[in-house]
Amino acid sequence: MQTRFVRRVMRLIPTKRLLRRRGRSSGLRWRLVSGLLLLTAGAGLVAVGQLYPAEVADARSRLAGPVSSILAIAQAPLRPLFGLRQRYDDFLAKESELARLRADNEELKGWQWRALELERHLADLSALTKVVNEPGLDYVTTRVLARSIGVGSRSVLIGAGERAGIPAGAAVINQRGLVGITYEVGPATSRVLYLTDVSARMLVSIGRGLVTAEVAGTGGPYLDIRDGGRSFEIAVGDEVMTAGDAGGIPRGLRIGRVATAFQGLRVVPHVDFDRLEYVSVLVSRERGADEARSADRVGSAHLSAELQNEESALVAVPAGRAGEPAHLRLVRPAAE
Repeated sequence: MQTRFVRRVMRLIPTKRLLRRRGRSSGLRWRLVSGLLLLTAGAGLVAVGQLYPAEVADARSRLAGPVSSILAIAQAPLRPLFGLRQRYDDFLAKESELARLRADNEELKGWQWRALELERHLADLSALTKVVNEPGLDYVTTRVLARSIGVGSRSVLIGAGERAGIPAGAAVINQRGLVGITYEVGPATSRVLYLTDVSARMLVSIGRGLVTAEVAGTGGPYLDIRDGGRSFEIAVGDEVMTAGDAGGIPRGLRIGRVATAFQGLRVVPHVDFDRLEYVSVLVSRERGADEARSADRVGSAHLSAELQNEESALVAVPAGRAGEPAHLRLVRPAAE
């Protein structure tokens, strides 16, 4: 009975809370005691230094050597860690410098690519000037704007038209040879029919014997040789050139070379039609001059209409040098 009563009493007493409180209070006591001891020791050292300054200085000088050696020995393993912050800063600086150099390298690669493209374009345009040396002919160089490749149909859209003096049926070339002919001409654009289009037909001269034949487009990368009267004189590797046409294709433009095929002889064009960027359209100089004069007339009409609408005045400015014509300047009247 006593044991049961004692157990019930012990259950009612919060022993755990009391132990916790005692532990906390004992920890606080030790902290207070240690703090008081440190303050007392510090105050004692200050008092001794004030009362006996010579003895304290002597003791300090004697202890400086052993203490410094002990500190040096203790710091020896930690010396590699002293420059860790500086090394980390240097690493970050080098990382940022490397990122900047990579960006500069990428930019330089872009400029290098642009320079190579411009160099290639310049080479193409320079080669275009050496393709044709025909008296009475002029050429208009322009860029390929779009390609249209269907089943058997192959053509491109170029950025020059009637305003540049380009007629329908004019020969279109690049630095390698004949590309095709113009067949749809607008004011500022023209469509060029490839030689390889299924509807393309042309008279050609083949080889040194100048065998006259007709080539026709196949819709693929080759041309078929048809109506060759002296086909026995045609050999593989013979050069194929235009035979001349009254419609506007001059004589002697390079087309390709003769190659064998399963069904007979075919012509492999010199022009790489998939990489066309710049082409030249051959036009007669008389027609170009007429078109230029008509364009000047249209421009003059627009200018006179603008003068009438704007109520502007056209005055003549005297020439600066002898032999120079007077220039015309558009002068607007001052607002009233």
